[in-house]
Amino acid sequence: MPKIIAPSFYFIGNHLALDFLNTKVVSAGNLVDLLQTSNDVLNWLVQAGSLTAEQMNAVNAMWREGNTLVQEAVELRTGIRTLVRQGMQGEDAADEDMERVNRILRGKAVTVRLVQHHRRFASIRHTELRHPVDLLIPVAEAAVDLLVNVDLGLVKKCGNPDCVLYFYDNSKNNTRRWCSQKTCGNRMKVAAYLERKKREEKNRM
Repeated sequence: MPKIIAPSFYFIGNHLALDFLNTKVVSAGNLVDLLQTSNDVLNWLVQAGSLTAEQMNAVNAMWREGNTLVQEAVELRTGIRTLVRQGMQGEDAADEDMERVNRILRGKAVTVRLVQHHRRFASIRHTELRHPVDLLIPVAEAAVDLLVNVDLGLVKKCGNPDCVLYFYDNSKNNTRRWCSQKTCGNRMKVAAYLERKKREEKNRM
C-alpha cells in the first residue's frame, strides 16, 4: 500500500493573506485543515517570513501547549475568507467578520527604540508579543492591505472546481487560471483532453 504523504503549506497566493487562507486544502478528495496544532501555526508563520526560527523557539519557551493560538488562527482565517469572498462578489462585509480582524489589531503594542549606526541616528519599531494571539498581527495587517489596496477583481479561486486555493493574479493580462500549472493546470488540461476524445469517438459512432 503506497505511503500517504501529508500535504504541506502552499505559498502560491502572491499575498500573505491569501497564503493564510490556503492553509485549508483538498488532499485525496478530502478537505484538510493544515492548522491543527500551535506548532502548525508557528511553522506556517516561520515559512511565511512573519516569524524567525529564533522567535519561534522563544515563543515555545514562553507559551506551552494549551494556548488558544490555533482557535484564534482558524477564526481569523474564517473572517478573512468571508471578507475576501464578499469583496470578490461586490457584497457588503459583515461587521462580525471585520471584527475578527480588528480584534487582533487592537492588541498591537509597538515600541520604538533609538539607535545609532555610523554616527547616524535611526529608530527601530518593534511589535511586542504579549499574548499568543499577537503572533497573528502580521496576518491581520496583511488582510487589511489585501482588502484596502488590492483589486479584489484580480483575486481568484483556482479554476479547478475541486480545488479551494486562492491567488492574486498578477500575471501578464491577468490570465492565470490555476493555483499551480503543474498540478491543477495539468490535471484540468488532461481532463479536457479526455473529454474531447470521448466526444470525438461518440461523434464517429
